[in-house]
Amino acid sequence: MPRGFVALYTLAYCGLFVAFMPFVSILLQVKVAAIDPANRVTLLGQAVLGGALVASIANIAAGWVSDIGWRRRGSRRLPIAVGLVLIALAFAAVHAAATATSLLVAIALWQVALNLMFAPMVAVMADEVPDGTKGRVSGLLGISHPIGVLSAAAVTAPFFATEAARFAANVVLAAVMIVPFLLFVRERGAGGGADADTPATTALARSDLIRAWVARLAMQVAGNGLTAYAFFHFADRWRGQGDAAGPVAQAMAVVTGVVVVATILAGRWSDRVGGRKPFLGGATLLVVAGLIGMALAPGFVGAAIGYGVTQTGLSVFLALHSALAMQLLPSPATRGRDLAILNLTNTLPACVPPLLAALVPAGAGLGAIFVALALVAAAGGLTALTIRSER
Repeated sequence: MPRGFVALYTLAYCGLFVAFMPFVSILLQVKVAAIDPANRVTLLGQAVLGGALVASIANIAAGWVSDIGWRRRGSRRLPIAVGLVLIALAFAAVHAAATATSLLVAIALWQVALNLMFAPMVAVMADEVPDGTKGRVSGLLGISHPIGVLSAAAVTAPFFATEAARFAANVVLAAVMIVPFLLFVRERGAGGGADADTPATTALARSDLIRAWVARLAMQVAGNGLTAYAFFHFADRWRGQGDAAGPVAQAMAVVTGVVVVATILAGRWSDRVGGRKPFLGGATLLVVAGLIGMALAPGFVGAAIGYGVTQTGLSVFLALHSALAMQLLPSPATRGRDLAILNLTNTLPACVPPLLAALVPAGAGLGAIFVALALVAAAGGLTALTIRSER
């Protein structure tokens, strides 16, 4: 790898989270409430669902486009640069939107722009990071989510009092993190990987990629369900003074710090051991144990410990699963497209929370939901262990 690649790549990858987390967590809700306060829940649902559909299509298309650029020029940076320009225009369109229709169109443009950056950026890691260090880099990328959370607080600080200022700050902050990668990194194709020399090799790789897709989808389902219902579960067990919002936020902050450190260490350790599947199995056990612990815990502290164990397992699993999946890709020529298809596991689980609510019997409580999520996670982990080729 070129000197400084990991630092610049990690910074740019975190910049992608900065480009979307403040928007989806705060700015979008504020905009929806300003446009149609009486129907804000319905409009937000339309925005989220429509955005997920656009993102699914745009990510695959962007991966395919980046593959063409890689085959012709040996670089995926052009679509990332175009996406950065388009996301600035999309934020301007969201700011200018005055009706529900114009907002939905602007959000669709924003999703296209975001995925035009995301798909090539993920593929760059497969292109440039050798298999022996993919675990370390995947673990390091675990800081991207906390950075995104912090950026949401930054762009909504009192200094940025108006909507326009917040959107501008969001764009500038993301650009400051992504542009150095575009300017100073030169792709060399040092990542290695399979060349798919024979049909048998290709067939095995495709079969294992399907297993990897199913495994990641199951674990993302567990993660989405946890995110949707964790606060309600904590609130039901809070016995202190006042509401549970403050204690829950504090517990989640502590858990985030533990998760980041654990994921980085697990990534480095997996590189030294030379295998990912043992770590995926161990992470699955943590997720299952944590979810069942949350379901059975009678008090707030027990639920918080179960939540921390679950989040640690989820973070380690998803990080090292990414490293393993990149090692399974059958051909460097289609990495962008293949990884984009794998990325569907990030958008499809959005429908899980309402489905869970419909399937769990009335009066069964949230504990039953967490047990169901534990079973889904267990199925995902077992599927990952059936992957036959691990390079």
